[in-house]
Amino acid sequence: MNLAFNISALALLKSSSAVVASLCTTLAVPLSIYMFTLPLPYVGVPASLPPQFIFGTTMLILGLAFYNFSDRLSKKQKGSP
Repeated sequence: MNLAFNISALALLKSSSAVVASLCTTLAVPLSIYMFTLPLPYVGVPASLPPQFIFGTTMLILGLAFYNFSDRLSKKQKGSP
């Protein structure tokens, strides 16, 4: 799993900027925390997440989306006559 994660991070770095790759790897932390709240076998009773975690993860995802979309919009505006 670690090898697949590293290969996908390198592929993302190759196709985009280092900032986008860094933000996506930052997004992996809350997603992995969320995975451990699912009822997985051999993990035991899943933990509940506080509302602050949900709010923080939502802000992180919205910030990443805003950064990507604003970068694409600025590239389109520079390319248009």
